Parts: sequence; structure tokens; C-alpha cells
Amino acid sequence: MVFMLAIVFAFASDNKSSNRGDAPITGFIMQSGLCVTAPKDCDQINLYPCKYLGKRVHERRNSATVCSIPLFHSQPD
Repeated sequence: MVFMLAIVFAFASDNKSSNRGDAPITGFIMQSGLCVTAPKDCDQINLYPCKYLGKRVHERRNSATVCSIPLFHSQPD
């Protein structure tokens, strides 16, 4: 029984760490009409818009010309 509880708690604690909103995410920006990689890590704390080169950083690159899901971070640029 103790062994089973140890396994359950191990998975429960592992799941918490993967859902953290402060894990850095490198995103994408719109530049010259294209969605390109932005070497800026955002932490998704939702306090300030995450920007790189003055442009909003997004989580997803839907296509060559479409970025979506704006990212945030805990400190202003």
C-alpha cells in the first residue's frame, strides 16, 4: 500500500511541475509580414505583454504569415 501511494504522489508532483506558468517559453513575432522565431523567453505570469524588438511575442506559429496566442511575462520590458 505504501508503495502504491508513493507512485501516486510521484505522478501528482510531476504533473504540477509541468503545468507551471512560470516556465520560460520562446515565441514568435510578426516581422515584415512573416511569423518568425523570437529569441525571447516569456514566463506566462500575465502581468506585462512580452515583447521583442518592440513587437508582441506569440506562443504559436500557425503558418508562415500567422502567429497566435500572445505571451506575457512578469516584468516590464
